[in-house]
Amino acid sequence: MERVRLGIVGLGRLGRHHAENIRFRIPRAELRAVCSVVKEEVDAAIRDLQPTYGTTDYHTLLQDKELDGIVIATNSMYHCEMICAAAEAGVNYIYSEKPLGMNREEIDRIQNTISRTGVKGFQIGFNRRFDRSLRAMKEQIDGGKIGKPIIIKFTNRDPRWKEEDLLRFSPTSGGLVFDMLTHDYDLARWFTGSDAEQIQGYGGVYAYEGLREKGDLDNCALLMRFRNGMMGFMETSRNSAYGYHVEIEVFGTEGALRMGVVPNRDRVISYTPGGIGQASVQWFFEYWEPTFQAELQHFVTCIQEGRQPEVGLLDGYKAVEWAIAAKEAVESGTIVPLNR
Repeated sequence: MERVRLGIVGLGRLGRHHAENIRFRIPRAELRAVCSVVKEEVDAAIRDLQPTYGTTDYHTLLQDKELDGIVIATNSMYHCEMICAAAEAGVNYIYSEKPLGMNREEIDRIQNTISRTGVKGFQIGFNRRFDRSLRAMKEQIDGGKIGKPIIIKFTNRDPRWKEEDLLRFSPTSGGLVFDMLTHDYDLARWFTGSDAEQIQGYGGVYAYEGLREKGDLDNCALLMRFRNGMMGFMETSRNSAYGYHVEIEVFGTEGALRMGVVPNRDRVISYTPGGIGQASVQWFFEYWEPTFQAELQHFVTCIQEGRQPEVGLLDGYKAVEWAIAAKEAVESGTIVPLNR
């Protein structure tokens, strides 16, 4: 079988890793083209990853008929523009990092454009769906191991940021409630098999005073009710002093399932006069690293087999719908219904 030729747009903190996975770790994939508006990133990728070519203009990739698909890993605010441009240019397979768009108008535009242009396969970057532990949890929930699910709980904490970096990142990310909880919205739908019916939330600025001027938060908590009767709770933070921390628990009538209780970097335990301890994971990529390779391997397999990816347009669309409602709930301090 011929190799799947991919181009990638965006070579920042995650895009560069995606490019490395395509080049070195995904069988039957070929890194044909790289693109970034930062010429130094393009030059470095050409030197280290040896694609066929590099460019600072993503339209060059869209006109390349030798490409089998493109990977969009740019800043969130450009996802809509690039997804639609790719579809209009006739790109058959598109992968985009989350979120799908920044507002209702953008996700409606993407949905309409992909439908009208006949894109063969679209995948959204919800890499956590490819985590082995989470897939095992999903199978056990669906298999009835914990009886009837009652409540699902998420903890999602970023390690402490440098304030100047966070203030620069915040305006283009959509904010804490919109950006950081997107994966949780998707996993909640996946685990429960249900959409949320209503969302209530609270949040504030506790660690980074500069966020007030940006209209953003650094900590928040959400409570939700699902259409199937389940309850949900999510809490998130930008200032976990001890490192990156993710936990998920599903409690049911016959038991519970938990994942990620202690965010250990490894299995080494230190016994010293200062106490007993373990090193904590410090970055999201370090924690989820295998899933980034797995999701792009899935994208390549879908291109080879001519089928739709597991995690597609509807999943990306629904997560943004939830994010919009959650943001409104936190800002207004009211209970916000979905699909009003």
